[in-house]
Amino acid sequence: MEYRVIRDALVVKGRFNALSSGLLGGWRDVKAIFNHTVSDDFEQYDPVEYLRGVASELGFRDGEYFGLLTSVPMDKLAVVSVDEVTAFITAGVKNPNEPLKTPGTINIILIIDGDVSDGGMVNAVITATEAKSAALFELGHRFTGTNTDAIVVARTGKGRKYKYSGPASELGRKIWRAVKNGVKESLGKW
Repeated sequence: MEYRVIRDALVVKGRFNALSSGLLGGWRDVKAIFNHTVSDDFEQYDPVEYLRGVASELGFRDGEYFGLLTSVPMDKLAVVSVDEVTAFITAGVKNPNEPLKTPGTINIILIIDGDVSDGGMVNAVITATEAKSAALFELGHRFTGTNTDAIVVARTGKGRKYKYSGPASELGRKIWRAVKNGVKESLGKW
């Protein structure tokens, strides 16, 4: 896995089997995952076409990437690794579960350098979401996320095998720490 920020986008490259809750999401093999900061005039665009345009500018074709959109600038990006788990998080909380009027999104890209079962991949979404919520509560917020949050969970399929990723499992504890610390770090950059 390699990653870098290119203009207004975090780009993570590698060979992943991943699932995404974002636009054009689902479950498939991808060679790139990105998180792009949208411009202030974003509301005038079709989100799917905008995402495809960003992907094209970054050199990716449909089907070979997962992309997320955020209102959070990339200087708020947190990258937290716990052993074979790396969480890339951009967090803003100006619109907790209310009609979108001001920007706020918590996007999580979770890379697991391991061979995780399908059930473990789905459970990783739950564990990451619970860790995000715990971070928000610990920071004094009274909500579990915003109305535009998204997540990508990706596995490399190499290395250690993991069947489970709930918070009580070894992998789940790593996910929990990476995400919880990443949400706090990103929000602390505001």
